[in-house]
Amino acid sequence: MAHAIEPTDQLLRDACARMAARFRWAEDFETVMQDRVRSRLVRIAARHPTAAGLAPARVQRQPACRPMQLLLGGLPLFDRKRAASGERDDD
Repeated sequence: MAHAIEPTDQLLRDACARMAARFRWAEDFETVMQDRVRSRLVRIAARHPTAAGLAPARVQRQPACRPMQLLLGGLPLFDRKRAASGERDDD
């Protein structure tokens, strides 16, 4: 297994500042990095900011509609609940 590149001091400080704001850590960077658990969390957040939930939020895209649904005014093409109940159009 390949060893991961150690994050720079600035990346660690930035990740620690974001986590301190998120989790309301009152201690400074040096105190946090002396704590075994929190220093590990900061290192993980520095390496993987999106996995730690610290990256900027992405713009949510709306799901694309199927062309046939647009023609039918957004109605679904097949009503599965109605079909499962045994209801038919000719009843």
